Amino acid sequence: NPSVFLTAHVSSHDCPDSEARAIYYNSRHFGKTRNEKRITRWGRGSPLQNPENTGALTLLAFKLDEQGGDCKEVNIWVCASTDEEDVIETAIGEVIPGALISGPAGQILGGLSLQQAPVNHKYILPEDWHLRFPSGSEIIQYAASHYVKNSLDPDEQLLDRRRVEYDIFLLVEELHVLDIIRKGFGSVDEFIALANSVSNRRKSRAGKSLELHLEHLFIEHGLRHFSTQAITEGNKKPDFLFPSAGAYHDTEFPVENLRMLAVKTTCKDRWRQILNEADKIHQVHLFTLQEGVSLAQYREMRESGVRLVVPSSLHKKYPEAVRAELMTLGAFIAELTELYADIP
Repeated sequence: NPSVFLTAHVSSHDCPDSEARAIYYNSRHFGKTRNEKRITRWGRGSPLQNPENTGALTLLAFKLDEQGGDCKEVNIWVCASTDEEDVIETAIGEVIPGALISGPAGQILGGLSLQQAPVNHKYILPEDWHLRFPSGSEIIQYAASHYVKNSLDPDEQLLDRRRVEYDIFLLVEELHVLDIIRKGFGSVDEFIALANSVSNRRKSRAGKSLELHLEHLFIEHGLRHFSTQAITEGNKKPDFLFPSAGAYHDTEFPVENLRMLAVKTTCKDRWRQILNEADKIHQVHLFTLQEGVSLAQYREMRESGVRLVVPSSLHKKYPEAVRAELMTLGAFIAELTELYADIP
């Protein structure tokens, strides 16, 4: 198993440099199923090994050897706040929990080289999509109708449809952008305008995709009593109110039957943003794709009245002590469908 030692410097935190070790486990050569790459020996006190940084967006910048030899240095930044994460995602686009984005820094910065595989051309798209860019809801509906595996589990459906929807989005993007790129640009301003357009469209999709998938799945599984972006106290707009905005503002509707679901791709620190979005609801639900939180983070959420809703396949990423308290998407839908069964 080849390995290399490199100096690891953490720019985001005050801790000493360490001599990390990068190892390539050539397991297939020895009859096992897959090869693995690992970096170990980060050193005592490294933020990379602090459980409280579970889910934090992290940058690793490897300094390439100008002579083509092995890398000798890596500079690390572990985001300590949502503000820091927002700065990074503004530059490179959405970073999905659990995803690895790698490549030359010049390609990653700008948000135009995020997919790690070529655009999938297996999808047959509607003819008019060649002439216009479809809405996010249209792509999601088309993906659900044509290209997802036959599963009735909303937790599986969500993750599968998100994957297919993104594939189709990239294919439609290629249809609308690739010819322009091939023809070239008359000026730097033309190039920048196109790059900004592509980047902004990707960011817009990233901000709406998860909510749209949930909305489609709610309806598909019989949960039709909800409002999106309804206005509550202080002009707040929770992602989903159940059973409706009207019920929320109705003084005669039982408060114990109101529900709120916030949607955050990642919830580390961001969960605090939802605490005052619906003052009448004392326990709010938060749907997230984040792959784990620390025990301390989870306890703080629970004490603040936040119940996590997480796709079932991600539960194993959470500390064993909290898994029983996590709610699946399927369980959330079933509970609310039963709760509002008598509402016409």
